[in-house]
Amino acid sequence: MGETLLNVEARTRSQLAKGREVGVAPSRYPGAASAGPVAWVLLLAVLGAALVASLPKVDLSDSGQSHVFSGHRIGDDVRTSFGVVAVEFVRNVDGVTNRALAGASHGVSGLVDSSHVQIQAAVALTNRGDRPLAYSSTQFTLLVTAKGKTTSQVPTGGDLPNMRILPNAGIEGHLDFTVPRVPVRLTLLFRDPGRTAPIVIDLGTTTPTAGAPDSHQHG
Repeated sequence: MGETLLNVEARTRSQLAKGREVGVAPSRYPGAASAGPVAWVLLLAVLGAALVASLPKVDLSDSGQSHVFSGHRIGDDVRTSFGVVAVEFVRNVDGVTNRALAGASHGVSGLVDSSHVQIQAAVALTNRGDRPLAYSSTQFTLLVTAKGKTTSQVPTGGDLPNMRILPNAGIEGHLDFTVPRVPVRLTLLFRDPGRTAPIVIDLGTTTPTAGAPDSHQHG
């Protein structure tokens, strides 16, 4: 006995439902059903990866997220929650040595022994906010990596006293640090009061030598 109209209609609906399970109509894509769900998942994954790769890169360095951001170097104007911070240059300076003081070194500020050298980082802070900004030199920390070991230190001197920076104003000066007289990697951290993670500025790799010109290299 031939199929009744109701049986034909039921079978047609079943076929259409199977086609919708893979997101296409069987009448438009005859081979789609035979491809199987796995093939469609792989295709969607490839298309998704291509879409993500085509999206523009977003700079999160000013977003206040709890990540440590790198990529900043000497000469960059780095955005902060209040304005801008920048390291303009780094140079070696002649610190006071024990030999120069003939051994009378007790209580002398800026004393540098023969295995270390003093460096200066010239920094600038700009307050672009609408209220005064409290600043302290202890917001800066230098990371020194030598012979595979990293140590940190706060400035040992400089001419940037703790102060308040007025709105739409800025200050410039230098911070002093004492580092080993060996090849070192230098990284300056700045604690932005409006962010949960420090700003990271790469100062490059150098072999400090007292009295020598700036020899910093990036790599």
